[in-house]
Amino acid sequence: MKYFFSFAVLLSLLLFCGCEENITTAPGTSLIKTNSQIIHDKIPICCEVCDPLSGVCRVNGCVEYTHQILTMANNQDGLYTIQLDLNMFSKLCDKCMMMHPEWLIRGYSQETVNVSEEGIALVTKYYDITNRFDVVLRVIYLVTTEGAGIAEIKIIPMQP
Repeated sequence: MKYFFSFAVLLSLLLFCGCEENITTAPGTSLIKTNSQIIHDKIPICCEVCDPLSGVCRVNGCVEYTHQILTMANNQDGLYTIQLDLNMFSKLCDKCMMMHPEWLIRGYSQETVNVSEEGIALVTKYYDITNRFDVVLRVIYLVTTEGAGIAEIKIIPMQP
């Protein structure tokens, strides 16, 4: 019986290893995934911003992101190509307790960023605020080979 279980475990390991999908490396392939490690993380947001309508407000919520390092077939200068998916879930809360419709901040984007191993890339995103037509939320993200973070959050006037 002991040999039967050992054989079953060995057979399942062989099947598991044999069924892995191969990555094609044909000359026409430009992006190849180098590591299977995909970072899924959440950046909490709780900060004060200056709103031209109501003065000081607070942005509460989070940004969920997925970070994966890709490589170019002809990559030079030691740069890493990073695919970054950003999902914003936040709201703007005024401190004056004014009666107004809810100010929600939602957005999704997928970015491709080039970063050196020791370097930082800045990615600027603009998010519309529901029920606000005079301003947008500007977020500057820091992207490294280890993950992403937020460098600055600011409310700016809407560009005509």
